[in-house]
Amino acid sequence: MELPKEKFEISEMEKFLEKHELHHIHSDVFERVITLVIAALGLIAALAWDEALRHIFEKLFGGKGTLLEEISYAVVVTILAALISVRLGKLFSKRREK
Repeated sequence: MELPKEKFEISEMEKFLEKHELHHIHSDVFERVITLVIAALGLIAALAWDEALRHIFEKLFGGKGTLLEEISYAVVVTILAALISVRLGKLFSKRREK
């Protein structure tokens, strides 16, 4: 007994869609893993820079700081981060226009 042609085509289509969806899910998971690894590396770099800047700040102003010195450090680092972010944003905008 032979299967009806329509039934066979639907079954093949379902298999194709399952395979395509599975591939798409694998791609999404892989993309998310890559994003998380990049974010983790960014966090590690940020912590390293924080430590380096903290040592520089301590050398300039001496020893472990008071609350005012800690707040000053945070403000200086925030301003630096903002300036660098704006500059990098402009640089990437110019490159994107070309």
